[in-house]
Amino acid sequence: MLIQHQHRPEEFDPGHCRTCARRAGLLDHYDRVQREEARLWETRKWAYAARRYALWALYSSGGGSLLAAVALLTR
Repeated sequence: MLIQHQHRPEEFDPGHCRTCARRAGLLDHYDRVQREEARLWETRKWAYAARRYALWALYSSGGGSLLAAVALLTR
């Protein structure tokens, strides 16, 4: 199937097919950008998980400190 392209042959529109990227010589660059975006998403996911665990640890230690203070005061 032929697709009518709206750009010059040396340009690359990320919304077009990989054949256009290969012809423009930008396929390697496009793949590298896609990998970097995937790595960034994965890093953000790990950062959010780390934040969640850090908050859980903070609240747990606060609760433990409160229980320790109550235990000291009730002796």
